[in-house]
Amino acid sequence: MRPYHAARVVTGTTRSFEGPSSMTVRNILIPALLLGLAACTTSNPGTEVKRFHLGQPIARSTIQLVPAAGQPSGLEFRTYADAIGRELSAQSFVPTATDPNAAYVGIIEIRQQARPAPRRGGLSIGLGGGSFGRGGGVGGGVSFPVGQSRPGDIVTTSLSLQIKRRADSSIIWEGTATGAGDSRDGGGDLGRQIPELARALLAGFPGTPGQTVLVKPPRR
Repeated sequence: MRPYHAARVVTGTTRSFEGPSSMTVRNILIPALLLGLAACTTSNPGTEVKRFHLGQPIARSTIQLVPAAGQPSGLEFRTYADAIGRELSAQSFVPTATDPNAAYVGIIEIRQQARPAPRRGGLSIGLGGGSFGRGGGVGGGVSFPVGQSRPGDIVTTSLSLQIKRRADSSIIWEGTATGAGDSRDGGGDLGRQIPELARALLAGFPGTPGQTVLVKPPRR
C-alpha cells in the first residue's frame, strides 16, 4: 500500500475546544477540492483533511468506536468502523467495538451530498446533504438515499472522527476528511470511500491542528 502524502496546506486557522463541539468541522466548504473536480469531473483531486487538537501528546490506548447520534449502529456501520479501526491500529491505538472500559471513545459520523455533474462551466456543491443511513436533501433541489446516488452525480463524502477521553468526556482530538468524485467512478460508494478517507484522516496522527491539508491519492 503506497502511503498518502500531504500536497499543501490550504488554510491555517485555529479553533478552540472550549464550549460544545458537535462535530462542527463537517460543514467546512472545501474550495480547492471542488475546483479540482471542476477541471475534470472524473478525476480524483485528493482528500481534504482538517484536524483539531490541543497540541499535547496523546497517549495511545484502547478506543471504543461508536456511531454519532442519529446514525445507525448495525453491520454496515461496523464495516466502516473496522476500516477506521485499522488506521487507528496503525497509529498504535487498540480499537474495540464493545469494551465499555476503553480509555477513549471514538465517535464516527459519515455524511454525503451530491449534485448532477455540470455539462459545462464550473462546479458548485452546496453545504448540507444526507447523513449515513438516512435519505437527505442536497443543494440544487436534488435528493437521494445516502450511498445510492444517480449515475453522473458528483458525490462528496465526509468522514468525521471525534476522540473523547472516557474518564471526563473531554475532546482530545477531532477531524474531518472529505473527498469527491463522479458516481460513475465509484465516487458515492461508501465501501470504497471510507477506507480511503480514514487513511487520509489518520495519516501522520495527530497532525497539525487548525490546518486544512489536501492529501493526494497514492500513485498507481
